[in-house]
Amino acid sequence: MDCYCFLIDFNILFIYDSFQTKCLRKGKIIVIEGIDKAGKTTQANLLMRKFKSKCVKFDFPDYTTPIGKEIKQFLDGKRVYSDQVKMMLLSANRWEKKTEIDSVIAKGTTVIMNRYYQSNLVYGVSKGLELDWLVALDEGLPKADLVIVIDIKTDTLVTRSKNSVIDTFEKDLELIRKVKKSYRVLAKKFKWYVIDGEKSVDDVHSQVLRIVRNTVKI
Repeated sequence: MDCYCFLIDFNILFIYDSFQTKCLRKGKIIVIEGIDKAGKTTQANLLMRKFKSKCVKFDFPDYTTPIGKEIKQFLDGKRVYSDQVKMMLLSANRWEKKTEIDSVIAKGTTVIMNRYYQSNLVYGVSKGLELDWLVALDEGLPKADLVIVIDIKTDTLVTRSKNSVIDTFEKDLELIRKVKKSYRVLAKKFKWYVIDGEKSVDDVHSQVLRIVRNTVKI
Protein backbone atom coordinates (compact mmCIF):
# COMPACT_ATOMS: atom_id res chain seq x y z
CA MET A 1 0.00 0.00 0.00
CA ASP A 2 2.82 2.40 0.88
CA CYS A 3 4.55 1.76 -2.45
CA TYR A 4 1.27 2.27 -4.32
CA CYS A 5 0.69 5.61 -2.62
CA PHE A 6 4.24 6.66 -3.42
CA LEU A 7 3.67 5.93 -7.10
CA ILE A 8 0.47 7.98 -7.10
CA ASP A 9 2.21 10.88 -5.37
CA PHE A 10 5.12 10.70 -7.79
CA ASN A 11 2.81 10.76 -10.81
CA ILE A 12 0.89 13.72 -9.41
CA LEU A 13 4.14 15.61 -8.86
CA PHE A 14 5.32 14.74 -12.37
CA ILE A 15 2.06 15.91 -13.95
CA TYR A 16 2.08 19.12 -11.90
CA ASP A 17 5.69 19.86 -12.82
CA SER A 18 5.00 19.32 -16.52
CA PHE A 19 1.89 21.52 -16.35
CA GLN A 20 3.81 24.27 -14.56
CA THR A 21 6.61 24.16 -17.13
CA LYS A 22 4.16 24.46 -20.02
CA CYS A 23 2.44 27.39 -18.33
CA LEU A 24 5.63 29.42 -17.99
CA ARG A 25 5.40 32.28 -20.48
CA LYS A 26 8.27 32.29 -22.92
CA GLY A 27 9.89 35.61 -23.66
CA LYS A 28 9.06 37.35 -26.93
CA ILE A 29 11.49 38.29 -29.68
CA ILE A 30 11.15 41.83 -31.03
CA VAL A 31 13.28 42.67 -34.07
CA ILE A 32 14.23 46.19 -35.16
CA GLU A 33 15.22 46.27 -38.83
CA GLY A 34 16.09 48.78 -41.54
CA ILE A 35 18.92 49.94 -43.76
CA ASP A 36 22.12 51.28 -42.21
CA LYS A 37 21.78 54.55 -40.29
CA ALA A 38 18.00 54.06 -39.96
CA GLY A 39 18.23 54.41 -36.18
CA LYS A 40 17.89 50.73 -35.24
CA THR A 41 20.42 50.84 -32.40
CA THR A 42 18.89 54.01 -30.97
CA GLN A 43 15.37 52.57 -30.98
CA ALA A 44 16.50 49.21 -29.59
CA ASN A 45 18.26 51.01 -26.75
CA LEU A 46 15.19 53.16 -26.05
CA LEU A 47 13.06 50.02 -25.79
CA MET A 48 15.60 48.55 -23.38
CA ARG A 49 15.45 51.70 -21.27
CA LYS A 50 11.64 51.59 -21.29
CA PHE A 51 11.23 47.97 -20.23
CA LYS A 52 14.48 47.68 -18.23
CA SER A 53 14.97 44.26 -16.58
CA LYS A 54 12.18 42.70 -18.64
CA CYS A 55 14.36 42.72 -21.77
CA VAL A 56 17.76 41.66 -23.07
CA LYS A 57 19.27 43.08 -26.28
CA PHE A 58 21.25 41.26 -28.96
CA ASP A 59 23.05 43.08 -31.77
CA PHE A 60 23.76 41.40 -35.11
CA PRO A 61 26.26 41.04 -36.50
CA ASP A 62 27.91 40.30 -33.16
CA TYR A 63 31.54 41.19 -33.81
CA THR A 64 32.75 39.73 -30.49
CA THR A 65 32.46 36.10 -31.63
CA PRO A 66 34.99 34.21 -33.82
CA ILE A 67 32.67 34.32 -36.84
CA GLY A 68 31.68 37.89 -36.03
CA LYS A 69 35.31 38.95 -36.27
CA GLU A 70 35.51 37.39 -39.73
CA ILE A 71 32.35 39.24 -40.74
CA LYS A 72 33.96 42.51 -39.64
CA GLN A 73 36.88 41.72 -41.93
CA PHE A 74 34.76 41.43 -45.07
CA LEU A 75 32.56 44.40 -44.15
CA ASP A 76 35.73 46.47 -43.80
CA GLY A 77 36.88 45.26 -47.22
CA LYS A 78 39.77 43.19 -45.83
CA ARG A 79 38.33 39.84 -46.97
CA VAL A 80 36.69 38.91 -50.26
CA TYR A 81 33.90 36.33 -50.26
CA SER A 82 31.06 35.42 -52.59
CA ASP A 83 27.61 36.66 -51.62
CA GLN A 84 26.62 33.11 -50.65
CA VAL A 85 29.54 32.81 -48.22
CA LYS A 86 28.76 36.22 -46.72
CA MET A 87 25.16 35.21 -46.04
CA MET A 88 26.31 31.89 -44.56
CA LEU A 89 28.74 33.65 -42.23
CA LEU A 90 26.07 36.12 -41.12
CA SER A 91 23.72 33.22 -40.43
CA ALA A 92 26.43 31.29 -38.57
CA ASN A 93 26.94 34.37 -36.39
CA ARG A 94 23.34 34.08 -35.24
CA TRP A 95 23.71 30.34 -34.64
CA GLU A 96 26.65 31.13 -32.35
CA LYS A 97 24.18 32.93 -30.07
CA LYS A 98 21.26 30.45 -30.31
CA THR A 99 21.86 28.77 -26.94
CA GLU A 100 22.05 32.15 -25.24
CA ILE A 101 18.86 33.38 -26.93
CA ASP A 102 17.01 30.18 -26.04
CA SER A 103 18.09 30.53 -22.42
CA VAL A 104 16.82 34.11 -22.18
CA ILE A 105 13.38 33.51 -23.68
CA ALA A 106 12.95 30.30 -21.66
CA LYS A 107 13.07 32.47 -18.52
CA GLY A 108 10.24 34.63 -19.82
CA THR A 109 12.53 37.55 -20.67
CA THR A 110 11.86 39.42 -23.91
CA VAL A 111 14.67 39.73 -26.44
CA ILE A 112 15.17 42.88 -28.50
CA MET A 113 17.13 42.24 -31.67
CA ASN A 114 19.07 44.97 -33.40
CA ARG A 115 18.87 43.10 -36.72
CA TYR A 116 18.14 39.37 -36.94
CA TYR A 117 17.68 36.79 -39.70
CA GLN A 118 15.35 39.19 -41.55
CA SER A 119 18.42 41.19 -42.61
CA ASN A 120 19.82 38.11 -44.37
CA LEU A 121 16.59 37.65 -46.30
CA VAL A 122 16.45 41.28 -47.40
CA TYR A 123 20.11 41.74 -48.32
CA GLY A 124 20.38 38.27 -49.86
CA VAL A 125 17.35 38.73 -52.10
CA SER A 126 18.66 42.17 -53.08
CA LYS A 127 21.87 40.46 -54.22
CA GLY A 128 19.92 38.00 -56.36
CA LEU A 129 19.99 34.99 -54.02
CA GLU A 130 17.03 32.62 -53.65
CA LEU A 131 14.66 33.43 -50.79
CA ASP A 132 14.05 29.76 -49.94
CA TRP A 133 17.80 29.13 -49.64
CA LEU A 134 18.20 32.16 -47.38
CA VAL A 135 15.29 31.09 -45.18
CA ALA A 136 16.79 27.60 -44.83
CA LEU A 137 20.05 29.03 -43.44
CA ASP A 138 18.29 30.18 -40.27
CA GLU A 139 15.73 27.39 -40.00
CA GLY A 140 15.78 26.25 -36.38
CA LEU A 141 16.66 29.58 -34.80
CA PRO A 142 14.08 31.09 -32.40
CA LYS A 143 11.40 32.83 -34.45
CA ALA A 144 10.63 36.54 -34.20
CA ASP A 145 7.28 37.50 -32.67
CA LEU A 146 7.38 41.05 -34.00
CA VAL A 147 9.45 42.74 -36.70
CA ILE A 148 9.53 46.52 -37.07
CA VAL A 149 11.27 48.02 -40.10
CA ILE A 150 12.44 51.63 -39.76
CA ASP A 151 12.25 53.14 -43.23
CA ILE A 152 14.46 56.08 -44.23
CA LYS A 153 15.43 57.65 -47.54
CA THR A 154 18.73 56.78 -49.20
CA ASP A 155 19.69 60.47 -48.99
CA THR A 156 19.19 60.32 -45.23
CA LEU A 157 21.65 57.43 -45.00
CA VAL A 158 24.19 59.47 -46.95
CA THR A 159 23.69 62.50 -44.70
CA ARG A 160 23.97 60.49 -41.50
CA SER A 161 27.08 58.70 -42.80
CA LYS A 162 29.11 61.85 -43.48
CA ASN A 163 30.88 61.89 -40.11
CA SER A 164 31.20 58.15 -39.54
CA VAL A 165 33.01 55.11 -40.87
CA ILE A 166 30.84 53.12 -43.28
CA ASP A 167 31.15 49.47 -44.36
CA THR A 168 31.12 47.94 -47.84
CA PHE A 169 27.34 47.43 -47.80
CA GLU A 170 26.68 51.07 -46.92
CA LYS A 171 28.98 52.32 -49.70
CA ASP A 172 26.92 50.54 -52.39
CA LEU A 173 23.99 52.94 -52.82
CA GLU A 174 22.52 50.91 -55.68
CA LEU A 175 22.38 47.92 -53.34
CA ILE A 176 20.78 50.07 -50.63
CA ARG A 177 18.03 51.12 -53.04
CA LYS A 178 17.33 47.47 -53.81
CA VAL A 179 17.39 46.67 -50.09
CA LYS A 180 14.81 49.39 -49.37
CA LYS A 181 12.51 47.87 -51.99
CA SER A 182 13.11 44.34 -50.67
CA TYR A 183 12.22 45.43 -47.13
CA ARG A 184 8.82 46.61 -48.37
CA VAL A 185 8.17 43.50 -50.47
CA LEU A 186 9.17 41.08 -47.70
CA ALA A 187 7.40 43.14 -45.04
CA LYS A 188 4.17 42.56 -46.93
CA LYS A 189 4.92 38.86 -47.40
CA PHE A 190 5.92 38.16 -43.78
CA LYS A 191 3.66 40.75 -42.09
CA TRP A 192 6.41 43.00 -40.73
CA TYR A 193 5.55 46.53 -39.61
CA VAL A 194 7.10 49.42 -41.57
CA ILE A 195 7.36 52.83 -39.88
CA ASP A 196 8.58 56.26 -40.96
CA GLY A 197 12.16 56.75 -39.76
CA GLU A 198 12.40 60.29 -41.15
CA LYS A 199 10.66 61.69 -38.08
CA SER A 200 12.37 62.72 -34.85
CA VAL A 201 13.87 60.11 -32.52
CA ASP A 202 11.01 60.64 -30.05
CA ASP A 203 8.35 60.31 -32.75
CA VAL A 204 9.90 57.11 -34.07
CA HIS A 205 10.10 55.76 -30.52
CA SER A 206 6.40 56.51 -30.05
CA GLN A 207 5.60 54.55 -33.22
CA VAL A 208 7.72 51.61 -32.07
CA LEU A 209 6.25 51.64 -28.57
CA ARG A 210 2.68 51.74 -29.86
CA ILE A 211 3.26 48.70 -32.09
CA VAL A 212 5.03 46.78 -29.31
CA ARG A 213 2.24 47.43 -26.81
CA ASN A 214 -0.48 46.50 -29.30
CA THR A 215 1.24 43.35 -30.52
CA VAL A 216 3.20 41.65 -27.71
CA LYS A 217 2.85 41.62 -23.96
CA ILE A 218 6.02 42.43 -22.01
